[in-house]
Amino acid sequence: MDSASRHSPRIAYSFPAHTFDLRRVKPESCFDADDGAAMAIHLDGRWDKFFKNLRNLGLVMVTASRGPISMASAWEKPVFQSYPGTDEWICLETGSEIRPAAFGGAMAVVENVGDQQVASFQFFDRHGEGCLKILVTNWSDHEAYEDLVSRHASGRRTLDFGQKSEARTEMPSPAQGNVRNLWNGLSRSLPDSAFPGLEGVSRLSALEMAGQDLAWRLPRRVVRQALQNMTLAQVPLGGAVRNEAVFLPTGFYPTHWGDCRCGTTFFGEASQLTLRGCVHRGQAWATRFQVGSEEALCIEFYNAHRDFCGGIGLRSEAGPWQREQWKDLLKGGLD
Repeated sequence: MDSASRHSPRIAYSFPAHTFDLRRVKPESCFDADDGAAMAIHLDGRWDKFFKNLRNLGLVMVTASRGPISMASAWEKPVFQSYPGTDEWICLETGSEIRPAAFGGAMAVVENVGDQQVASFQFFDRHGEGCLKILVTNWSDHEAYEDLVSRHASGRRTLDFGQKSEARTEMPSPAQGNVRNLWNGLSRSLPDSAFPGLEGVSRLSALEMAGQDLAWRLPRRVVRQALQNMTLAQVPLGGAVRNEAVFLPTGFYPTHWGDCRCGTTFFGEASQLTLRGCVHRGQAWATRFQVGSEEALCIEFYNAHRDFCGGIGLRSEAGPWQREQWKDLLKGGLD
């Protein structure tokens, strides 16, 4: 089920005009953004304190994106702890991971959309790309939002946090035999742009060499049709987005979909998935793994730079006929 589904019937994140006023919270740090359609305040970069107090907001809607895909999921009072031996934090309840060193900056933002307002915290990576957005919902504590803004407001418009990501040196295409020998190990690891077990080899290069019985490229129309069919059949889906700063997993029952200016969004009760192919070119691949006695097929997404962006598949709750339908739809991409 969707996380936070007990908050039915609806999680909303837009509010009547004048609900929020950043000028009231910290007037000396406030500035116009988005050609005057929003007000914003830069945050000071004390991420350990910020995320420690994030749970005070209650239920928030979190979105992460990269390349041709974005996902959103509800977090309720999230608690993050450091992951031993890394610079990452993990939320044990949701499985989400954050790498604060990859943040280039963040802002508290109140957007005006018609006669409504949307309040959020927006994070950017070292390249200035949006990587994480935390939205205030109707189940959030509005005073806690303003308190966090007040505590972490900064008058600086240019922030310098974290370390730049290291340039990846791509090795020559791997041998097919090496890829196939390591293939089933992929199902036991969190996906990344690197192919585990072959130093310097990207995941996408490995997919290209694996052979069409294990991995094949999918046309966008096949991806869209597969997700639409699963939505009509009310099939439980699970997936994740990974960018330089965030790993955001989510699981949900999609109930409907709709087109927007950047693509197509599939909505669940407290989660959603957007195919952003209209404005972000990339690739989609089907991957096939043997998990015990079951065959598992997933869709993986890559951006124009060949970086892994996210993936989606069926959750364990899916029934046998639903799995067969999913396989038939994805294998149709081979035709």
